[in-house]
Amino acid sequence: MPQGDGTGPNGQGPMTGRAMGYCAGFNAPGFVNQGAGFGRGRGFGRGFGRRMMIMPQPQIMVPQPVQMTDVEEKQILEADLADLKAEIKEIEKRLKELDTK
Repeated sequence: MPQGDGTGPNGQGPMTGRAMGYCAGFNAPGFVNQGAGFGRGRGFGRGFGRRMMIMPQPQIMVPQPVQMTDVEEKQILEADLADLKAEIKEIEKRLKELDTK
């Protein structure tokens, strides 16, 4: 409840939000109060007090590197080289512009 003024979130009235303010019996509004959440020091984390069965860990699939042919690698490298040359031209152009100022 914003500023504890009784309007509730978005002006919808009391008890329309998280029930964390004066309307729920707390002494202060907002984040000062801890709600009944999971894993907040009240023993409600995982299992709610029941003994949890130990589950086996899932197998992690590690992707294998893709093997490419020499032709594919050459095409990729040529494209990278063309991109780098274009970037160098743009940098040189900007440097010339700065020198003329």
